[in-house]
Amino acid sequence: MTDFTLWETAPFNATIDHILQRYHNTHRAQFKELVPLAQKVATVHADTFPAEIPGLLADMQNDLLMHMMKEERMLFPMVNQGIGRGAAMPISVMVHEHDEHNQAIARLKALTDNFSPPQNACASWTRLYRLAEEMVNDLTDHIYLENEIFFPRVLAS
Repeated sequence: MTDFTLWETAPFNATIDHILQRYHNTHRAQFKELVPLAQKVATVHADTFPAEIPGLLADMQNDLLMHMMKEERMLFPMVNQGIGRGAAMPISVMVHEHDEHNQAIARLKALTDNFSPPQNACASWTRLYRLAEEMVNDLTDHIYLENEIFFPRVLAS
């Protein structure tokens, strides 16, 4: 896991800028490659590839895009305006959605045998699992930073 000590005391606007650059932009780029790659692998290996994966990744992408939009358009501007505890309701919604993201992560790990491609997997299948694992690691760090550091600090301000 990433070292988050810097964000325990950083100004809120700096933390938000970090979240936007490091996680929101990264997730958008990751899913642009992940979803089509999963569809390609599912088509080529329809007899052996877990058929649920492309739909799951597409659902994760859609859910995450909506989630990030809510943060960018509602929550983060509230925080930057100094609303603090007044952001409790949107924060509770974000935490609930993080729980849903974690459920999707668990399902993806189960379907991919924790991102372990079969021995005879082609390069695309192997790349898909590597990229999916990278996305999950980033999303896990993203959720941790918000749930365990950023949101509690905002609510205490």
